Amino acid sequence: MNDISILDKLFDGLKFKDAVYSEKTNTCIINFLYNPEAFKPSDENKSILNEKLNSLLGNFVQYSLNFISCPLDKRTIANHTYTTIINNFPAINKNFTYEDVSIDINSMKVTVNLKLVGTAYSYAIEQGRQELISNKLKESFLADFEVKFIKKEDEIGVSNISAIESNAELMSSIKEAEEKTVFELTNITDIIGKTDCSLAIDFRTVTSPIENVVICGEVTTAFKKTYKRQVTHKGETKEIEKHFLSFSIKNEGKVLYCSLFPKQHEEAKLDLIEPGLKVCCLGSFREFNSKLNFTANTISRCEFSKEEIKSQFKHVNEEYHTVIPEKYVDYEQTGLFDEEAKQFEGAFVVFDLETTGLDSNKDDIIEIGACKIVNGVIEETFSTLVNPGRHIPKDATDVNGITDEMVKDSPTINYVLPDFYKFCYGATMVAQNINFDIGFIYAMGKKFSYNFNNPLMDTLVMAREKLPGLKNYKLSTIAEKLGVSLINAHRALDDATATAKVFIKLYFYYICSSLKFQEEDDTNQIHFRYQRNYWRGNR
Repeated sequence: MNDISILDKLFDGLKFKDAVYSEKTNTCIINFLYNPEAFKPSDENKSILNEKLNSLLGNFVQYSLNFISCPLDKRTIANHTYTTIINNFPAINKNFTYEDVSIDINSMKVTVNLKLVGTAYSYAIEQGRQELISNKLKESFLADFEVKFIKKEDEIGVSNISAIESNAELMSSIKEAEEKTVFELTNITDIIGKTDCSLAIDFRTVTSPIENVVICGEVTTAFKKTYKRQVTHKGETKEIEKHFLSFSIKNEGKVLYCSLFPKQHEEAKLDLIEPGLKVCCLGSFREFNSKLNFTANTISRCEFSKEEIKSQFKHVNEEYHTVIPEKYVDYEQTGLFDEEAKQFEGAFVVFDLETTGLDSNKDDIIEIGACKIVNGVIEETFSTLVNPGRHIPKDATDVNGITDEMVKDSPTINYVLPDFYKFCYGATMVAQNINFDIGFIYAMGKKFSYNFNNPLMDTLVMAREKLPGLKNYKLSTIAEKLGVSLINAHRALDDATATAKVFIKLYFYYICSSLKFQEEDDTNQIHFRYQRNYWRGNR
């Protein structure tokens, strides 16, 4: 099969990837990468390739050609470059962010500009890492790559970095995580919803519920079905019929059964999902009748290829250094469910963040508040303002009241995160609308090599499912329903404390009580627990 690589020379924009041979059937699938701007897998070009293959292979094996589109898209290349640097070059990825990657494309030549700080920049230049990185990128894209390093100033200040570097505990204990299988997504075309992600997890390895992950595979079955739903409008309740998709996808021999419930204006697009279509989906693994099922929120056409990657992350610190947790005293919770507390197994950290905006890839954390629950009671609190190193927008201040003056003497996130990681270590993390807050934690965890792979729970989901009929599901509304006091809303520790008390009540009613939702003040049973996967696209 080594001689097949000479097929690369037949066409510009075509590259032999690999050949998969089945001894049982004596068949071979020959995979090619191609750049759609330079090569088309037309009948004429396929005929030329087949003629050349016949001369190389003869008739001793049956073969088929498979073409994988590999366009030169700036976003795709930038995503892949960032992932490559983070996972393969630990010596130069200190304080390296997605914004430090810029891409220029001129015909079939791609220039990759990488901004590196201080010692990372010097090391990369001295070791000639340009060629090594460009060769890595050439393995996945059909183009000539030139890598350039640009020196940048550290955004969090030289004094902060030197202080952290001088602390052996904070900077030591980098270890290598297990190798993981992911699938790189290319040529994404949205069908229902938007799948804005460059990586998908290997769903064959999933054994427990996970929220908000991307999977991929080839559709094997697709059935459009209907269900009835009651809706109330202007005091009138009626039953309407809605459509959903029951489908299955296959990836490397394993089949996963899925469902998708589209919005009404997208129901007609369900007819576009057919067997044989390669797709990626954003959604969640849920447990139903003791089995894991996948509920998709989006579905898109795509091409995908398997990639083995390794993660590097830091050990938990032995001591707190910057933010010291405080004991929590609240006599109202003394004696609460004393007999059943032993059933409240494990530790739970209920947390809340205040930020400069809504985008975890661009905005910054300016306050963290958290409560640790052990044996059904709040034992400790973790609270600090965080200096983002830049101006706090007025829109953010209008919401949370936090100003530049308030945070000017506060620690930056690189000081705070190691302590928060220690506070959360080994606990289930809980929040109200956790997808928002955890996105910022994951972004900072990646930046500073802390692996927040904790199980997650969401009080918003719990309340929506088990407190039906509320006018809305804001924290204040849920707290009022459960008799929990909420003061100083939109300050992290106050919100986290209220959320913790809401969570305790919901959890205890499910785990420790046989109460049903029969009276106005009773609470339905609820236990909604899931575990995130570290490789969610936004990855």
